[in-house]
Amino acid sequence: MDHEDLSALLPQYESLTHSERVRQMVQLGRKSKTSPATTALISTLSRGPPYTQLLCLQTCHGSGDLAVAKHLLSAPSHVLRKQAIHLIVSLGTDDELLEALKVVPASLQRGTVGRISNLGARRGREAVIERFLRWLEGRGGDGKVWRCLLPFGSRALLEKHLPDLVDDFSLLDWSHLAKCHPALAQQTLHRLIEDSEEGDVLLQRILRHVFTQWISHDATTGFALDLVRKSMPKIPLAVFPIGWPEPLLLKRRPRQAINIILNAADDLSTDIFTFQTERLWRKLSLEQFLALAKRYPSLLEGPLFPDLTTEQKLPAYELIRVAWRDENGVLEWDIAEHLPTKERIAEARRHLNLKWLDTNPNRRIRYISLLPWDEAIELQKPYLRSSDADIRSEALSRQIKAAKFDSERIEDALDLIIRHKNEPATIQREFFRALKGIPAARFKEGHLGLLTQVVRNALDSAAATIALYLLVEFLAGVLSVHPRWASRQMALVVKERGAVPGRVRLSGVVPIKEVMSVVQEEMSPALENLLRKQDAAALTTLARAFEEYMEYWPELLSTCTKTLEIPEMERSHEMMMEAIYKFQHPASFWTDIIPILTKENKDIAGSRHIVRKIHHRYQNLLAPYLHPIDAPPSYTRKRDALNELRGGFWRWTPGQQEALAQIILKDIADEDVTSDKKVSYIRQLGRLPSVDINHLITLAKDGRPVVQETALKALGRLDSSEGIPTLIDALGDDRGRIAIYALRSALRDLPKSKAFEILKAVPSTKVTVAKETVRLIGDLEAEEAFQWLLEAEKTNLHASVRKALLRALWNYLDRDETWAIFTHAAGGPEPEVAKGVISIPVDGMSFSTRQKHLSLLLTLLSHPAPEVRLETLQRLNSMPLSDPEAMLSPRLFELIRSEYQDEVSCTVRALFSTYARTQTPLIAHLYEELTSDRELLIRVHDVPYISQISPRDEARHLWPVTRAILGVLERDRLSVKRRVKLMFEGLPWDELKGYLVGVVPDLTADALVLACGEIEGEGWSAGWKREGDDFEGTEGLLRCSPDERARRLALSLLVAGVGANGEWTREKRERLQGYRSDESVLVAEAAWEVEVRGVDDGEGEDGEEEGDGGDKETEKGDGGFE
Repeated sequence: MDHEDLSALLPQYESLTHSERVRQMVQLGRKSKTSPATTALISTLSRGPPYTQLLCLQTCHGSGDLAVAKHLLSAPSHVLRKQAIHLIVSLGTDDELLEALKVVPASLQRGTVGRISNLGARRGREAVIERFLRWLEGRGGDGKVWRCLLPFGSRALLEKHLPDLVDDFSLLDWSHLAKCHPALAQQTLHRLIEDSEEGDVLLQRILRHVFTQWISHDATTGFALDLVRKSMPKIPLAVFPIGWPEPLLLKRRPRQAINIILNAADDLSTDIFTFQTERLWRKLSLEQFLALAKRYPSLLEGPLFPDLTTEQKLPAYELIRVAWRDENGVLEWDIAEHLPTKERIAEARRHLNLKWLDTNPNRRIRYISLLPWDEAIELQKPYLRSSDADIRSEALSRQIKAAKFDSERIEDALDLIIRHKNEPATIQREFFRALKGIPAARFKEGHLGLLTQVVRNALDSAAATIALYLLVEFLAGVLSVHPRWASRQMALVVKERGAVPGRVRLSGVVPIKEVMSVVQEEMSPALENLLRKQDAAALTTLARAFEEYMEYWPELLSTCTKTLEIPEMERSHEMMMEAIYKFQHPASFWTDIIPILTKENKDIAGSRHIVRKIHHRYQNLLAPYLHPIDAPPSYTRKRDALNELRGGFWRWTPGQQEALAQIILKDIADEDVTSDKKVSYIRQLGRLPSVDINHLITLAKDGRPVVQETALKALGRLDSSEGIPTLIDALGDDRGRIAIYALRSALRDLPKSKAFEILKAVPSTKVTVAKETVRLIGDLEAEEAFQWLLEAEKTNLHASVRKALLRALWNYLDRDETWAIFTHAAGGPEPEVAKGVISIPVDGMSFSTRQKHLSLLLTLLSHPAPEVRLETLQRLNSMPLSDPEAMLSPRLFELIRSEYQDEVSCTVRALFSTYARTQTPLIAHLYEELTSDRELLIRVHDVPYISQISPRDEARHLWPVTRAILGVLERDRLSVKRRVKLMFEGLPWDELKGYLVGVVPDLTADALVLACGEIEGEGWSAGWKREGDDFEGTEGLLRCSPDERARRLALSLLVAGVGANGEWTREKRERLQGYRSDESVLVAEAAWEVEVRGVDDGEGEDGEEEGDGGDKETEKGDGGFE
């Protein structure tokens, strides 16, 4: 190609794809090494519009000359600057890269340093980062950029500066440090943990953040695990996203996670295992499984039993088998079915002796099927011959499925199906559902003859579609074991009845490639039959079924493609495209098929898959969309598909972009087009980099509000700063409220000095414009911006503008002038202004700055407006602070006596959030005062405090306070019930039991009822009851007491112990009988009301339970025990 003539060069590129244009430019770059004329051409292109400049950048790959890239570092376009510095990262020397970093905006500096860091040692660019950081530090570079990029520097540099900066680190800083220097981050976090107080909320946020980052990457998983281990026991385990709703650790490293959980002193809520257990159990060793099951026995719920490994099932059954039984002694069939052989048969025989099954034949049939085949078939005979179709169906399906217990009986099961071949379709479908329940590997060569007869019978019968579907699903399951037979039978079903399987999953001893080779050979003829019938539904389903394996079956792909060329199958084209699109096709496939689909008036041309493929890879095929000759509705679909494109228009030529712009402008002018579509059209217009900006400028003056506002926002999001003059003009009229917000995006890449000059000239006559201008100036984080804010603060500002100014000063928390302004605002008479300094973030604050912040909060707590005080208290609750000198406590003690109950409640929460970890005596002293004011005690304690405590480990920092309060309340004779409630609401059993024994002499009737209800109730949800708690010691102590109240509590502990252990053993039943014989009516009457369930009398050697095995007692006052 002759590249000497610029006028001929670009028109030639119109017919090429973007990738082809790039290749041509690379060749142009190579030619420039020996051709001065070509070099001159490249220079001309680099001074052209953005599109030619972007193409010109690609010549650097061919020439190795970075002059163009260096020139475009100062281009108005953000995309061009970004591409230019990326080229220099790839091709430039260290010196060239360093100079490039010095001239690009701060956002590109941060992004490029991160990119260099990601390249790692293999590119040897670490020295550039080090030199750039030294330049930032020593030559007046942006100090905030230096601080942000410091974690990307060398370890030596970090060790020098980190001690002075780590207390001010934000979460983003920690992310960078954890990524670039995980070992150093680990060492630093270990030191912070050792130096921290228990319950340090800010440290917990950091640990959770870093852990989440580390556990998400294989290379740093070890650091994440070590961080959790090092954090215990000072940091509650629940702080980390171990399980549900963020199951990061359990999902990534299940065995290590379980070891951590088992070794932790914390007892976690079993909710963390939600949605994980079915995948978790099988990954555990037997030792881990047993340890976890013993600590958290409620995890072994019936529905999860089938997911256990064979090795795990017997120990799990022995551990909790009685607890799984219901009040009738019934063990769910789904559990019994998966037991080892001996236990399965024993459970089946035990169940057949239960009278409860006598009135429920369907359930009885299920348990019969668990017996050995001959014994079961004899008992099933009445049901197999039943005139009730439902009973007969249940018996047939259960017995057929039972062949999985004994492979030698599969032939008998198949014979049973053949003998019942004339059953109605509703029963036949259960045959195939049962066959699917037998593992495919159990079917041997000797069974294939009978299976062939089963298939033939189904095809010859009037079986319903669902039955054939289940049949073909069964055949798909057998493909991996007997590929030849299964594929042949499947082809037969497809040919004769058109039934195809759903998703096919190949797994077995036969390699996938071999299986698919047979499938291709046997089933390809059926494809031609489906195509001839134009059975699009079957073809689509077949394509989806073999979606993962289509590379081994090219005939299927070819057949699906042919359907796109058949007009009569147009209605199914979209479904077929969904299946075809996912497959990796050669480039020639799309270049051949797209013109066929788009040249005519076909709906498929509007498929989002086709349009995205053209947009990303085949831009030379855009003509049917940009220059349509079709009539609606086809073009409407094409137009809607184009509108879904959200970016990447740099791949389009200027001519293509202008053609789309004309379509957009025409649609915007059309009164029949809805406002929603016009909004999306204008947004897309703003994403076209080569289109004249005057189109948007005109729309920004449009009389239609929705068009005007959207155009202004689009001007703010342009790739360059071209929209700024229009936005500034709009600030002076009614469009100002939209234009000022759009201006934020437009200014993002301008130098700070230039942005400041623009902003300080903005008219401040409108409140919305003025306050947003103040915020934007504050975000510049420059000295001149700070001085401007100080001067503005001295003027008479609207309250909303002053509040915005306070928010702008958040970026200057290291300046004394800022805190003087904050303090003045906090003590001022205007509540809305005072609220502007309440939510100042503490993330990254130094110690001295935090002290100023505490003083500010104290001022806010003394504000005369209750809404200011209330919002300040809520801030203390949501983001607890460290106040080692108790600066806030005197004012908080005063607010406890507020006339507003909301303020009292918030004050109590703030007190405990701030001081519970470190100032326990302070809280105890408060309660000493409260006991002399009964009404105030109720207002402070009964709801506010009780609502935030918990016996769970995540709230253990409140346990010392709870113990202190109990000590105070013990001396208050009118707080017995309050003591009982507090001990159960705030302490775990190990700490609670001592207080329970101690409270007995003081128990009133109401307090005793409350205590018994707490013990016997669902304490697991409250947290004081924990898996494995032993109540027997405390029960024994109370049972021997002469005080009837103690013995009544002992009875409740017996009932609670049964709930925890899951069974009424003989020994526990004997203890219950003792309570029933108690001389106290209080004890005996309650004992006779205890309902005994899940009785375990022990089992004999033959696996059958002692006694008649039938009537397990559910007692309510009918005498003693057998």
